[in-house]
Amino acid sequence: MINRREKLQYAYVFLVDLVALLLSVLLAWLITDGLMGLIVPYSTGDWVQTICLVVLAFMITFLLFTNQKENIVTRSVGRECSLSIRFNLLMAAIYSALMLLAKAQMLDSRYFAVAVPLVNAILLPLGHILLKRDLMRTKSRRGMESLVGIMSTTDNAPAVVSALKSDWSKRICGMVLLDATAEEVGQLYDGIPVRATFDDFMDWIRRAALDEIFVDVPMDSGESFLPYLEEMESMGLTVHFRLKILDRIEEVCCDETSAARLYRQLGRCAGGNIVTMGTIEMQLRDQIFKRMMDIAGALVGCLISIPIIAVVAIPLKLESPGPLIFRQKRVGLNGRYFYIHKLRSMYVDAEERKKELMAKNEMNGLMFKMKDDPRITRVGRFIRKTSIDELPQFFDVLRGDMSLVGTRPPTVDEYKQYESHHKRRLSMKPGITGLWQCSGRSNIENFEEVVKLDVQYIDNWSLWGDVKILFKTVWVVLAGRGAK
Repeated sequence: MINRREKLQYAYVFLVDLVALLLSVLLAWLITDGLMGLIVPYSTGDWVQTICLVVLAFMITFLLFTNQKENIVTRSVGRECSLSIRFNLLMAAIYSALMLLAKAQMLDSRYFAVAVPLVNAILLPLGHILLKRDLMRTKSRRGMESLVGIMSTTDNAPAVVSALKSDWSKRICGMVLLDATAEEVGQLYDGIPVRATFDDFMDWIRRAALDEIFVDVPMDSGESFLPYLEEMESMGLTVHFRLKILDRIEEVCCDETSAARLYRQLGRCAGGNIVTMGTIEMQLRDQIFKRMMDIAGALVGCLISIPIIAVVAIPLKLESPGPLIFRQKRVGLNGRYFYIHKLRSMYVDAEERKKELMAKNEMNGLMFKMKDDPRITRVGRFIRKTSIDELPQFFDVLRGDMSLVGTRPPTVDEYKQYESHHKRRLSMKPGITGLWQCSGRSNIENFEEVVKLDVQYIDNWSLWGDVKILFKTVWVVLAGRGAK
């Protein structure tokens, strides 16, 4: 659910970014045309078309790129700069595509096309810094903030206060300290006035101007709090509860990283309330764009692969009679079975001979890697070293069984030996390449390290991260690093 702060922030950021873009267009024109004289004369209509395409590219990028839920106030300057660079690279790519599709007259004005995102990459973080300062300084004068009260104890209150202070859309009007004494009422606690204690907190809530109440107090069954909750609800207040049971579940079941990747959702089932906790899933928008990238990349990969496979097929078949394509059952997304396809780099009896060679396995764990594997043909060594044997997997990506970037799928035998935490690496569709492949590939000999890299990829997934892994993989393959 999108809250009040997120809605307002989304609108503010859009307006600031749009103003920054228009200033960038103006400054880019002044620099490239007025100062450097690099732009040939264009008609007014050409300029109007170009500016409209720039704005359209900006709006598409903003809708695709901007995280509506992230609190802009808590973002560091470094993160602002990083986001600005990514934003403008994507906007420049979309702008170029729109110019090509529209056959715009200013398509050949490359100086202007480069200057706009460069200037905007500087103005964007500056605009966000000014926006953050304005939000924190003037929120009380806008009359749009939510008036908040806190009900807590001396031990728990600091964490709640700190979290709410970073939310520019809320103004803390006071707090109830249930374990405070009457003498402490009226004093400041962490900069917030103490308005009441356990004895008279409902009197303060009844008369105070409040929109929301944050409750973080010890409870057993919660029965004793029900009458107060019923009265608060009758006043139209929004009440937020700290659920200690969720904290306890995270403490026992999750480490710091995995706790951060969980989503929590309240729902109903069988006539009662349930709290759903699970790994954050990609938004539908991200799933669509990842699949679009897979299809586009797979089509290009298939076109490149066909002539290469045709050339390699002749010596491969001459050295080792048998099928050209090796088809093997693998385990994919959350334990689903599928068939992976590779160019056959081994002799046809390779699977039978694997059992004899298990004692020479160089991997510590549930994967098999061996230097100078006798099952591999001479041509097979070449196509493995150059990763040509992986080319048929572009067709698996096109079919939807795999993705360009993901985690490498285990064999059925490996999967049957998995411990529970190993299955976490299968919570995303398997890929041709991944973080493991571009971080050393076969040089990594510990399976737990492979799992760690795969989980790191899943927990920090982004479309931009996939693009970076693809470029890194190309470099690793061309350099022949880590391949066996």
